[in-house]
Amino acid sequence: MDWTELEEKCFEITYDTIKMLLLENKDEAFYAVSLYTDSSAMSASLSASSEGKLKSILVAEEDQSIECENYYRWAVSEWFYDGYNAGAFSKISKMLREDSSREINFAKFKNELIKTLSNVLIRIKRELPIELNSTVCFVSITDDDESEEIENSSAKLINDAPLLMAFILRFD
Repeated sequence: MDWTELEEKCFEITYDTIKMLLLENKDEAFYAVSLYTDSSAMSASLSASSEGKLKSILVAEEDQSIECENYYRWAVSEWFYDGYNAGAFSKISKMLREDSSREINFAKFKNELIKTLSNVLIRIKRELPIELNSTVCFVSITDDDESEEIENSSAKLINDAPLLMAFILRFD
């Protein structure tokens, strides 16, 4: 895999997708944006959540506990904008699925993907400092025991201290 090429393509798609998301939802206060993959590292997608959409999800939920709120606040697959502009990421996902190096050393492949997605979000935060000033960005992985560790370690690379501390303590 040419990880530099993948990062560049993913950056362009992610940048355009976030700009579109913000433009189409000007009244939303987005608190989180995540690039995520699956446990087989065969896909990449963007997910985002806003305070307004979170509130609408919670109102419909019978369980009003803090645990339930935390779940919906931080489970990227439950976010209203999960898989936003998914079609734009299809070429990235195809590159991941078809790359032969994944079979040779899957652990290395998966780690390189997480690093690449983290690098993309670092660049995005740099390019959109005003728009994402109060938005925590992180990399996640679905259906994986390492998801919280990956989320925390990527958040440390991407976000400034105030956002980072609130994110790291999200389940405490």
